Amino acid sequence: MDEMEFRRLLDLFPVVRSRDYQAELDSSRQSTSLSAQDEKVNEWEDAWNEEDKKQMESQDAFWQKLKLAAGRKVSAADAEKFCQAFQQFHKKLVYDGLNLDASRSYINSSKSLKD
Repeated sequence: MDEMEFRRLLDLFPVVRSRDYQAELDSSRQSTSLSAQDEKVNEWEDAWNEEDKKQMESQDAFWQKLKLAAGRKVSAADAEKFCQAFQQFHKKLVYDGLNLDASRSYINSSKSLKD
């Protein structure tokens, strides 16, 4: 690349800092803003962690209720198998995003394995 081509490309980009910019003067302002940003990020992370804990606790409660309800209808071993199969299907449906046809074929394949 020759100098003229380099200048032409350089002129495409706007000037962000003046020629007399001094990084030492700007770093003190930047460090205070970074610490404020870090605090905000930490607050967001803490909020998400709390929400994740609440969600996991509610999911655990759901699975326990499902197991208890199934245990009233069938034996404890069958209730455990049912809950495990239900959890697998739930994970596939929610996290893998199965469509309706794939869900039906998954259910039918799991039924045929049990027969």
